[in-house]
Amino acid sequence: MDAFIAWINNPLVQSAVISPLIGAILGLLFGGFNNTPSPAAPVTVQQTVITFRQTVVVNQSRGTSSSSDDVWAYLGALFIVVAVVIWGYSRYASDILHYWLSGVFSCTAFILAAGLASAIRGQYNSAEWGWYIFTPLVAVGASIYLTELAQAGVIAGAREAAFRYGIIDYYFEVLKNEHRIWILSQLFGVVMGIGATLAAALRSLHYLALMNQRASGALSSVWFALARYTRLSARAGGVVLLIMLLGGAYFMLSGLAYELWMRRG
Repeated sequence: MDAFIAWINNPLVQSAVISPLIGAILGLLFGGFNNTPSPAAPVTVQQTVITFRQTVVVNQSRGTSSSSDDVWAYLGALFIVVAVVIWGYSRYASDILHYWLSGVFSCTAFILAAGLASAIRGQYNSAEWGWYIFTPLVAVGASIYLTELAQAGVIAGAREAAFRYGIIDYYFEVLKNEHRIWILSQLFGVVMGIGATLAAALRSLHYLALMNQRASGALSSVWFALARYTRLSARAGGVVLLIMLLGGAYFMLSGLAYELWMRRG
């Protein structure tokens, strides 16, 4: 609750999110200055997606194979990266979680504003639109719970120790092996949780862009570009990825991954 109040009191949030949300400007912004859909416009999600895909040409690029370098060089680089990220997360965990939670609140406001503005403009011609727009709310709601798990998983005194010691001393002298594994699992969980929050926001943005594709307006080309570059988040694979990110984040942040790893010995 304190984080939410701090987010509300942030001047940038008030000017960039809250004020447009409660004003008429928000309706124009998220409506893309478009006219309401014409009678000939597709009214269901499937019809709109088909119409959109018919105008998009996807160029498949082939990946290049990487050359095989010295294995020990990779292992050495991996060790350095692990030591740095453990030390860095110990120092800045509170800041990372604060920005993540603020981002979750902003995504929630965006999803609600997009759905409300589209409903006011009469862009919901079928129940499917409401389902696809508000589904990401479940993901951002889960993200709030994940941030609480991440906050509870921060080791007491780790921040102070990380500021007091350098990377090498902190990694070898301060931390025990179980501490390293715990912090690393927590970091993986935070990364996956942030990824899930972004995936939910992109999914909402995609369907908002699709709805504005059904009408003509000054920003129609912008909405087309947004729909094109966020289309992967709306496919079945995008939904599976979202579920996997949420599940993986919970598995890491709840300590299940840590317990499983420690029991292997």
